[in-house]
Amino acid sequence: MKLDTDRMAKYNQLLRIEDQLAEVAQYKGLKAFYNLKK
Repeated sequence: MKLDTDRMAKYNQLLRIEDQLAEVAQYKGLKAFYNLKK
């Protein structure tokens, strides 16, 4: 099924990006959306 294959490829790409960023990236959570009003 193509949808499952596409989803798996996207997930694998996210894992590769996570490995490449390693300690450089920081998860900001909701702070990343500082310019949006609640």
